[in-house]
Amino acid sequence: MEALGWNQYGGWRIGVRSFDKQRYYYYAHLRQGFPYQPELKEGSVVLAGDVIGYMGHTGYSTTEDTNNIDTTHLHFGMQLIFDESQKDGDNEIWIDCYQIVRFLYRNRSETERNAETKEWRRIYLMKDPDAAAYERTVDFSMYP
Repeated sequence: MEALGWNQYGGWRIGVRSFDKQRYYYYAHLRQGFPYQPELKEGSVVLAGDVIGYMGHTGYSTTEDTNNIDTTHLHFGMQLIFDESQKDGDNEIWIDCYQIVRFLYRNRSETERNAETKEWRRIYLMKDPDAAAYERTVDFSMYP
């Protein structure tokens, strides 16, 4: 987890950098009041299938936690980074994620809702060999 918090344009947003540092995933306009899992913080390690945030319509305001967009939605983007000069500036490479999202939707991880906390979590623990080198910072004790 590289970025987490409020941005006047994206509202509540999350930015996740891949382990190899060549991809950056951006999620914006998250839900007012409870935009993402409470235990997440910058530096948290998340894996494919983790429920990290909730769709909303925050943003376009200098006042934090403001709904200023008419339609609930998720602004999702992916940036490709082949060298550090592409992180910020005129050399950024953002891609159209439509086909990727369609593929991921067909192969999504099953989730369940905790009736008490109303949070969603994926059901099955994911094993990612690249993640083994990083300390897991999110509590997934509910997994078998």
